[in-house]
Amino acid sequence: MTNEATDVKLTVPLFDLVNDSGALTALLITKEGHAIAEAGDTSYLNTTAMAALIAGMFSATREVARMVGESQFSILLQQGSNRHIHISLVTDSVMMVVIFEDYQRIGRVRHEARKAGEKLMASLRTNESRVTAQVAGELCVPEFKEYALNLIDRIFTAK
Repeated sequence: MTNEATDVKLTVPLFDLVNDSGALTALLITKEGHAIAEAGDTSYLNTTAMAALIAGMFSATREVARMVGESQFSILLQQGSNRHIHISLVTDSVMMVVIFEDYQRIGRVRHEARKAGEKLMASLRTNESRVTAQVAGELCVPEFKEYALNLIDRIFTAK
């Protein structure tokens, strides 16, 4: 299977999820914090920073789960006054992030996310070695490392 065919197998379920649930954005990220696919409107969002921060948040939440006797929580929901974020595990190393407006029904988003997750899981398991190699190769690029470190510094620097 070509890289383009794999990319389509990852993006089509995300686009379907956005369209069927009314969500704003859907991202597929690795547990290391690298965005590997996206759908919907991302113009308002720094997907690199979002992926890194959500990966960190999910790691912290995994430790909280262990403290209460769970191996991990498979779904996280962050609720704001206007926008919400639904995060779910697709595989052990990949998460799906759905950003949606307050007027969307969480049940609909969860249902569509579950459907998309099943399709993504099948594609990722088939192509896991290619996706892992691609992400690892991209993360080894010195420019990306420098960009990520500078971005983290900017995020946590007091204004």
